[in-house]
Amino acid sequence: MNKLLITFTFLLLTSWSICYGQEFSKSSLKYATGIGASMGKNAEGLGLVFSVGYQREIWKDRLRLNPNMSFGYYSGKGISDAPDVYFNSVSLQTNLYVDAVRFKAFSLVLGTGALVNNSRGLKGTGGDPGRSSSVYINDVHAGGYFGAGFRISPPGKRIALELMPININTDTQDFLEANFRIGLDVKLN
Repeated sequence: MNKLLITFTFLLLTSWSICYGQEFSKSSLKYATGIGASMGKNAEGLGLVFSVGYQREIWKDRLRLNPNMSFGYYSGKGISDAPDVYFNSVSLQTNLYVDAVRFKAFSLVLGTGALVNNSRGLKGTGGDPGRSSSVYINDVHAGGYFGAGFRISPPGKRIALELMPININTDTQDFLEANFRIGLDVKLN
């Protein structure tokens, strides 16, 4: 009975230290979702955006590198002068985020980066009387990213929350995506 009590106490203390004494790595998985608008040479629409990526802290928990993939699903609904259009936008991005101003767990975040984007979909005949058939859209863009928002990252916690009201993807041609995102960073062990 005494050996069982000692074993149980040892297991309890070990599990307590595992649960509450973890130190996390400088890597995390980053998830985000939001709403936005996409405008290109052949299509414009409003819709939903989803993003998933890997994030690595580079300098003093203030500078982070984030390669990610974003998916946007857009339609012309809600835009009065746009023809019927439905398209997807897929972006491969590499972003760099910095906590410009930080107070305890709260920080003002600025981001910049590069991207490659592909927008594919279908533009219908509705709203455009001069056209009698649908047109397939397939546009490729290379450009840049700028973002700004807020981050809450309590020290020693696994989860960080981001509210990014400004996210702009653009290139030198006729491409612009702007969206509002809410993101979650999950630190890895």
